[in-house]
Amino acid sequence: MKKLDALRQHLIDAVPGLSRDPDRLLTFVEDGSIEFARGPNLSHGYTYTAQLVLTDYAADIDAVMIPLLDWLSIYQPDLDPKQAVSFEAEILSNSAVDLALRVQLTERVVAKRNCRPGEKRGQIHVEHRMPKFEREECPAEHWQLLIRNAHIDGDYELIAEWDGPREQGADGL
Repeated sequence: MKKLDALRQHLIDAVPGLSRDPDRLLTFVEDGSIEFARGPNLSHGYTYTAQLVLTDYAADIDAVMIPLLDWLSIYQPDLDPKQAVSFEAEILSNSAVDLALRVQLTERVVAKRNCRPGEKRGQIHVEHRMPKFEREECPAEHWQLLIRNAHIDGDYELIAEWDGPREQGADGL
């Protein structure tokens, strides 16, 4: 589940306080399935619900949701907007919650058997694909999240900042 690892790292980098204490972000996989077609290769796809639980969270929920949606817009833009993200919160105190997010993710894995004559047989070459869908309309590399309290006609306050999702390696991750 390399896509979940990448999403987790993005949130650790983006959400204030998580880089100091990344163990506050728990990740789980729910309802996973594998799409596999019979044929000469072992390529397949993972489809699963990723659950991300942010424990003892005391900041503005937008500081989590905006970076999450930013990442999804690049790596999972095909989600149904009405079902892309769901969440629950357990109120711990007047200032803190445990926030559980559920996100639908898919991953493609290309696995090819080497059966060519004259080459070393018995190898399966695997590549995890994580296509990146560029945002042409606003391609910034660094983002700042500013929020204004709806009840106060004042300036915007910086509540979070992060670099865009990291460029992945040559194998797609």
